[in-house]
Amino acid sequence: MKKIVILGAGLQGGIVATDLCDKELSPGERDLTICDYDFAKAKEVAGRLGIKGEQCDVSDHAALVALIKGADVVINCVQYNWNVDIMKACLEVKAHYIDLGGLFHVTRQQFELHEDFKKAGLTAVLGMGSTPGTMNVMAGYAASQLDTVEEAHAICACGDFTKTQAVIGIPYSLLTVMEEHTMEPWILKEGKLQPVPAGSGKEMIPFSEPIGLAEAFYCIHSEPAQFARSFKDKGIKEASFKLSLPKEFEERVRFLADLGFSSEEPIAVGGQEVNPLQTMVNVVNRYLERYDGSQDGELNDSDVLRAVVKGTKDGVEKEIIVESVIRTSERWGFMAGALDTGVPPSIVAQMICDGQITERGALAGEQCVPPIPYFRELAKREMPVYCIEKTPLSGNDFGQLHEAMNKPK
Repeated sequence: MKKIVILGAGLQGGIVATDLCDKELSPGERDLTICDYDFAKAKEVAGRLGIKGEQCDVSDHAALVALIKGADVVINCVQYNWNVDIMKACLEVKAHYIDLGGLFHVTRQQFELHEDFKKAGLTAVLGMGSTPGTMNVMAGYAASQLDTVEEAHAICACGDFTKTQAVIGIPYSLLTVMEEHTMEPWILKEGKLQPVPAGSGKEMIPFSEPIGLAEAFYCIHSEPAQFARSFKDKGIKEASFKLSLPKEFEERVRFLADLGFSSEEPIAVGGQEVNPLQTMVNVVNRYLERYDGSQDGELNDSDVLRAVVKGTKDGVEKEIIVESVIRTSERWGFMAGALDTGVPPSIVAQMICDGQITERGALAGEQCVPPIPYFRELAKREMPVYCIEKTPLSGNDFGQLHEAMNKPK
């Protein structure tokens, strides 16, 4: 019986555990343990699903090693700052590893452990949520259809149509949201990774329904670093990540960030030093815990994940778009933005345990996850994936078309 340990019993850890315990979608017997610094959270999820619950402080290395000893796979759902430490613990106990992403800089540090994992015969899948994660597998599928890859771009759009009186709703970690709005994004341009201003690169993009036309902008994410590494041999020169959030939510986040609530520089309040970012996160979390949504409508949100890869096949220029449209889960009631992040680690953990993933080392999803079997598992969980391929039929490239499209109106 395979043993899987989930670190973190928050929203994402709870979804990972829910999927792993679903006998129809995830058949087979396995030994599951969910852990959290807050033991009450771990006990709640464990009790609901009939699995083991443990208290764990991942900053205590010895305790972490003791807890995960004997595990076949460790799924890391805690804040990304601990990714490297947890990976090293997995090396000690010889366990495969999966996380939800390292927000570019930490991901690059994690890749430095590639040879260590490879020598140990272990797989570490870095960034296996929605984006990074499913987005990478989609880009990997597109790249596999091409001889050369010139560009690879990840674009995520979120929409929330829930009828609610709440002041603010959070699609994922508020800490991550604030970092995405303030930290410098990195893109691959002319073959070199380089920073650009936060919030730059704004453009209106027509997404699939129900999102429709929405504004997207550069924000810091792991995909450019992953694509630059994964598609290097195919000649990649350009890579980026853009995000589109619901307009009202975006305005509220920008307002808080502009006021300085994204800063961790202490400020004196009543004779004490206060961290603005941590204070804001705790105030918002308290508000959400106290908010009574009994008069609200049913959850109704959507994510659209889009990978756009450009290159050539047999000397002909091609553009391949792979996209997934996710809605609020009918099966479990999870919001789309939580569903598409929490489910992928469960699928990939099962693929590792079942021997469907055999590549070893510290890898991105596009390097090791078999795309078609993975997409079929997503479809079982209400996340369909489709592909559009653009090929010029009047020549070998899109030059004439681009010229016609860009003439002034």
